[in-house]
Amino acid sequence: MFSVLLFVGAVVGNTALWAFVINYLYGTRYRAWWVTAIRYFAQGMIAVGPVVFLAGWGRELWIGQSWLDLPPTLLIYLAVCWFLGFVVFPLATVQRWRYRIPEVQLSNHTQVVDIAAELDSPPYGIGVNALLARLPGNQIFDVEFTERVLRLPSLPEAWDGLTLMHLTDLHLAGVPDRAFYERVMDRCAAEPPDLLVITGDLADTDDHIRWLIPVLGRLRWKEAAFAVLGNHDALTDVPRINRRLERLGIDLVGSRWIERTLRGCCLIVAGNECPWLGTEPDLSDCPPDGFRLGLAHSPDVLPWARRHRIDLLLAGHNHGGQIRLPALGPILVPSRYSRRYDYGLFHEPPTIMFVGRGLGGTYPLRYNCRPEVTRIVLRTAAVS
Repeated sequence: MFSVLLFVGAVVGNTALWAFVINYLYGTRYRAWWVTAIRYFAQGMIAVGPVVFLAGWGRELWIGQSWLDLPPTLLIYLAVCWFLGFVVFPLATVQRWRYRIPEVQLSNHTQVVDIAAELDSPPYGIGVNALLARLPGNQIFDVEFTERVLRLPSLPEAWDGLTLMHLTDLHLAGVPDRAFYERVMDRCAAEPPDLLVITGDLADTDDHIRWLIPVLGRLRWKEAAFAVLGNHDALTDVPRINRRLERLGIDLVGSRWIERTLRGCCLIVAGNECPWLGTEPDLSDCPPDGFRLGLAHSPDVLPWARRHRIDLLLAGHNHGGQIRLPALGPILVPSRYSRRYDYGLFHEPPTIMFVGRGLGGTYPLRYNCRPEVTRIVLRTAAVS
């Protein structure tokens, strides 16, 4: 039994180690061949590790040899895996279980809509990834339309009840088909928000940039709309994406900040597309008393937001992990912080950050992690 426990700990630690490597690399701006090679190597280690450990386990179980008889290099690696598997991963998991929704959230209501059921046929799309979309139990068409009510101490009284619609990670690439996105946008347009915010990864290919106007053109808003781009947009024709967003009346705030007067009060909107595009905007010259709304593709820029006293930061990129295991949560999350900011609401003063799960993904797989559109209602501190 002790030998079995050692085997399980080694597998867990090996998976945790190489999953962290993959997550960290996906959170950087590096795109060279060697980065891809390391990612593939890490994926291979996750797959091969259990086979190697099983051989070691079999030595002790079947022919009476001890783990200590293994080569020193492998034994050192095993020790690292055991430390990760028996200490680090359990502590990190317990820490996740201890997560509490920040007190700034007053309520959270969700409606799950099966978009495929509303269409004449499931919008699987065309291409190799369409096969993934057909896997049993895949939730890519079950969209959560969520309304979160947040009480923000710094919110001007004139903005009590202000609504924001947060869209992120559409990943227009052919799967799901365009009909899926059009139906989602029609639902969003039924109740226009005051502000529309989009936080990147709109299109995965140059061909699908032409979907932007027929898809996003269905949206409506009352006051203004803002957007930043993401890492997948950076691999396509960025000027072409920008032109289409501008035609729709959406302000692009990547690597800069803009000032708007909203209901007589100052709104500062700052966009951060790092590490893939541009540079971090410097807010030192901003009006000191304006409410600061930050837009970023990745939640990894939270330290920047805190330094510049961003009141509310909206981000995406992590997709909630797309596959969330019961009790354990996601394993692969494309962030330098790995699973720390996978999804949800986080309060690290002075910044409140919401990370959305997004609508799409390069790989159309969703298990225990539905796609999402979030409507945020802002209330003043006086509201209880």
